[in-house]
Amino acid sequence: MFKLPVFRSGDENLFEAILEPTAPVIDKLVKDVGEGEITTVLGKKNKVAVGVPYYEDFISRLVEEKEEIPHEIEKMIDDYDFHFVSLSCSFLPDNNCRFVWARFGIELSARSKSRRALVEKPIAYHMFPDEVLGEVRYKRVVNLESGLKFNFDVVNAGIELGSGESSDFVVYDPQIFAFGIRRSNVALDFKSTKEKGIWGNKSDLIQVVQAPKNSKVKGRFLLGAEVEVVIGKEKTIRVPLSKRKDDKIVDAQYDLSG
Repeated sequence: MFKLPVFRSGDENLFEAILEPTAPVIDKLVKDVGEGEITTVLGKKNKVAVGVPYYEDFISRLVEEKEEIPHEIEKMIDDYDFHFVSLSCSFLPDNNCRFVWARFGIELSARSKSRRALVEKPIAYHMFPDEVLGEVRYKRVVNLESGLKFNFDVVNAGIELGSGESSDFVVYDPQIFAFGIRRSNVALDFKSTKEKGIWGNKSDLIQVVQAPKNSKVKGRFLLGAEVEVVIGKEKTIRVPLSKRKDDKIVDAQYDLSG
């Protein structure tokens, strides 16, 4: 049994980026809404950020917490390392904008100690959350069950948390869907609901990454979204957004293991 790491608001972002419509999207919007309204859309600054990842050796953590190493992992530890990785991302819509869909993708790769790129890529051996259809609150204490499953105790969604209790719980909302288990390219899709849009911090996005022995895991983050923009008093349009071409920080690879 162990607790998830708690991140405080003072922690720095790995990077922050502004999402914009691509040229084909702009061309289509010109036909649909006119050039005058396009100026309003292009002036919006819808921001996304990726927090500094937390990672540690998964096997060492299990040993320290006196947890049993799952049988299927124990059979592979001579050839592979396993890393506990906790990711976070944030969404900040501009005025009169609302994120209705967003995708946070991660491309995993590995390098040797000599920094040579390896042909064999890491994979997401486990992902959590896998599917969230509404607001769910979990205790931060995690039980590891057989078959490498994280067992989180669900807390009553209607409970009122005091200021001193917030670090004991993790809240997932709105809808979240994971994709890519046992693959090197994974993604988390966020979808707004009638009750809750997509904004603010999305933390404790957990992966157990299986990587070639003694390699260093790297991750490249892919970000895309669809924003609902209010134009005038009544008109609303949906605009697909992606990172700016000159935003090189998004194309960089970042450490996901020590």
